[in-house]
Amino acid sequence: MLRAALVLCLVAMTTAAVQAEARWWKGNLHTHTFWSDGDDFPEMVMQWYKNHGYHFLALSDHNVLSQGQRWMVVTDGRRAAFEKYRDRFGDRWIETRQNEKDQTEVRLKPLSECRCLFEEPNRFLLIQAEEISDKAHLNGINLLELIAPQGGATMAELLQNNIGAVRAQAQKTGRSMLVHINHPNFQWALTAEDMLGLKGMVFFEVYNAHGYVNNEGNELRASTERMWDILLTKRLGESKAEIVYAVATDDTHNYHKFDPRAANPGQAWVVVRAAQLTPESIIRAMDAGDFYCSTGVTLKDIAVKGQTLTVTVADEPGVTYTTQFIGTRRGYDPGSHPVKDAEGKELRTTRLYSRDIGRVLAEEKGTTARYTLKGDEIYVRAKVISSRKNDKSHVPGEREAAWTQPVVGRQ
Repeated sequence: MLRAALVLCLVAMTTAAVQAEARWWKGNLHTHTFWSDGDDFPEMVMQWYKNHGYHFLALSDHNVLSQGQRWMVVTDGRRAAFEKYRDRFGDRWIETRQNEKDQTEVRLKPLSECRCLFEEPNRFLLIQAEEISDKAHLNGINLLELIAPQGGATMAELLQNNIGAVRAQAQKTGRSMLVHINHPNFQWALTAEDMLGLKGMVFFEVYNAHGYVNNEGNELRASTERMWDILLTKRLGESKAEIVYAVATDDTHNYHKFDPRAANPGQAWVVVRAAQLTPESIIRAMDAGDFYCSTGVTLKDIAVKGQTLTVTVADEPGVTYTTQFIGTRRGYDPGSHPVKDAEGKELRTTRLYSRDIGRVLAEEKGTTARYTLKGDEIYVRAKVISSRKNDKSHVPGEREAAWTQPVVGRQ
């Protein structure tokens, strides 16, 4: 009895030690396939990400989960993709039929059938997701059931309704889920003000690699990074709302033609520090802000000890790094005014705020950078900028970068 108890105790101690060891996992949370408007088969997409060193992938087609029976006509435009698919997976895996018009149809395999080909413990994980596509778009990650677009009289109401639907499903099912607002600047759909008062909003895309989403803004519209600083400042400094964490994603649609304006794989990702490669472990870590975003920079470590934030870069030969510590101090100017065009017409866009919001508080060069909070910061976040040009981006002069999540200052 004593021996058995000792064995059980040792097993429990070993299990606890293993669970305590967290590591970094790379993933993409925004991915499209032939289930909606992507241009490749889900298996081909999964294979690409696994082959390129990703650890997890969320398939997030528009207003659909990859479940049940779905047949697709092999049109002339899809013929090349179909031939690649057949060459890779063979006729024993692929299912085809002829329809009443004598067209070849191919069955799109649901996620439940594809898992067996790709998932491996501690190597690769597939997560069911949906891009809830309303007038604005949100990604529900690790959903169990489809969520229809909820609508709303205003953009803020629409966002709140859809966030609420994801959170309600998570509560009902007891399943860990995550929801993030997608590409605010795609077709200039959202403003910072649309998101300021949202309850349950914790994540939004600071960088979406689709070539037409306008992360950088323009002379009349705020960049998504500027929106992030406004949200953090106003929500933390004034309304005491939830913190907002930023994600970076591919928003992949195009897998055959690679160019800076296409929505290609491998352009932007998140790296999550979690104990296990499971949806629950990944989502828990992200809820705690233990992750970073990247378009090419790899971080060795992000650590907060006392009041000091330390960022360590995994350096590459011939590449140099500059880390900016960005934040807002208490006592900032809270005022704002609307943006007007050349004719004086007020635009529906993020208002103009003081440069007190989201200032560069300090800057360091090298692979290790530290910032010690002075005590008056509402938040501080770090952005690491590489000397290497981001050749995947359509934005002239853009450099590869990484973004850490904000550290909240003492109240």
